[in-house]
Amino acid sequence: MMDNMTKKAVWKGVCALLALVLVMALAATAVLLLWPFGNSGSSGLKRTEAVLQADQPKEAETQTKAQIQINGAEPPEDTEDEIAPDSDYIIPDSDRKVLKDADIEGMSAKELNYARNEIFARHGRKFDSKELRDYFESKSWYKGEYSAEEFDKKSSSVLNNTEKKNVEFLEKAEKALEQGGYELDQ
Repeated sequence: MMDNMTKKAVWKGVCALLALVLVMALAATAVLLLWPFGNSGSSGLKRTEAVLQADQPKEAETQTKAQIQINGAEPPEDTEDEIAPDSDYIIPDSDRKVLKDADIEGMSAKELNYARNEIFARHGRKFDSKELRDYFESKSWYKGEYSAEEFDKKSSSVLNNTEKKNVEFLEKAEKALEQGGYELDQ
């Protein structure tokens, strides 16, 4: 039979072996989490950040849309004329990007009208319509400098080719939704 010294030495060896197996299992788990298979060359930190970002809804997607608020006007009954509350522009890149159907999908005739007039407003056009005047004067970027008549005379030289195409595109889309286009409050 084994003496006590031999038993203690065997138990120490078994415990050391178990500790080694445990450390190796933890290391293997860490390696699998940090460098997953099929993800050549990318670090686990980047993967973890990507997973966290994918799990967190984007701010723009989580915010509820608010109706276009016109100073002094009551909000309309229907909710199809909605624009994100923190959006300073209806279509932010309409001065740089030729718009396509996908860019205006789901927009109402009112929103299309406002988006078209937003192109003019960027260049300082003033509006005769109280509805448009109130809307654009609520925007921090808007500086009304030219009467409608002044602007119309110089618009062909002020608007770039992308803006001209987008004005036509938005007007056509607006009139497709409502015969004659959205009717502004005067």
